[in-house]
Amino acid sequence: MTVSQEELMFLQSQLEGLESIFLELIPFGVELKRQQVQDYYEKRFDQATKPTANVAETELKRQFNTKANNVRNLVDSAESLGDAGNKLNLIRAASTLPDERAKPLKANVGQFCHQLLYDSSVDPALLSGIMSSTELTHIEARVLLGSVMFLIAEEVDSGGNPMLVRDLLTQLIKLASSRGLLARNDPFLVEAQCALEAMNEDAE
Repeated sequence: MTVSQEELMFLQSQLEGLESIFLELIPFGVELKRQQVQDYYEKRFDQATKPTANVAETELKRQFNTKANNVRNLVDSAESLGDAGNKLNLIRAASTLPDERAKPLKANVGQFCHQLLYDSSVDPALLSGIMSSTELTHIEARVLLGSVMFLIAEEVDSGGNPMLVRDLLTQLIKLASSRGLLARNDPFLVEAQCALEAMNEDAE
């Protein structure tokens, strides 16, 4: 799987937008619409500059605008797939380049990720099928990693038994790496490896 530096940078900006949505916007109930996103970051900018006199305001404004743009662009892309409020659409949009968005997600991957994101559960049969599949692409690999990375939980239900999220992430990282589905410097793979490292440190 070969990805140009320009495409990697594009995916990185989408991943940053996805992180902002899952870690900053969704927890605070911000509606995923262009104007609401811009209003949120304008308000954050005002709050950040008022108490700190020595902040370089121009640079801070640039950073907030970059973040707002990343989120707005990702919301637009997710809306092209359907509802931008659908977490799976957001992850799928962030995981693809513009000319890849028309390609449908493999049905078993879509079902698996939907259950994971909305029910915090894993269907062992679906997982087994995904792990043994020879038809996965880089898109499915990124969507799988993204769906696990943005779970706010330490464990999920797996057929009635608890499963550690870090164990699931380990399996999916190995899948993406061993099959060559993602380049070593793919932003989603790098981020997943960093997330796993953090999870392992927290568990010690």
